[in-house]
Amino acid sequence: MKSIDTLLQQVESTDAGVRHVAALELMDRGDARAVPVLWRVINRPENVNHRGTLVHALSAFDQSEHLESLVSLALTGNFEVSMGAFAILEDNTAPTGSLERIRAQLAQHPVESLTQEHHVEALEALLELLQTE
Repeated sequence: MKSIDTLLQQVESTDAGVRHVAALELMDRGDARAVPVLWRVINRPENVNHRGTLVHALSAFDQSEHLESLVSLALTGNFEVSMGAFAILEDNTAPTGSLERIRAQLAQHPVESLTQEHHVEALEALLELLQTE
């Protein structure tokens, strides 16, 4: 069994396969030290087309501090990233103030700026989520 430190190093690998296996192992272990590393790797421009698994791995952890970033991913990412970010947001709307933070972030993404149909769908789903809470 690999150590957490080894997995944290591997999740930063330039090899997407190594990175994704490590991310899933970190997710399974639930060690919160993975969160900042996952976010760092997700935000690297060179990973823009290889971050769906990384976003999925975040779902094992509390993301209440990252709601704004998740909204941005839902409204700008590829389909897998967008849906993964939305699923996490759906699970993190209970904390006090989270809905206001999501609303404020949505205001920074006008409909005209959304480039893909799934971004528009994610926006509609987020607006619906805000109305049901």
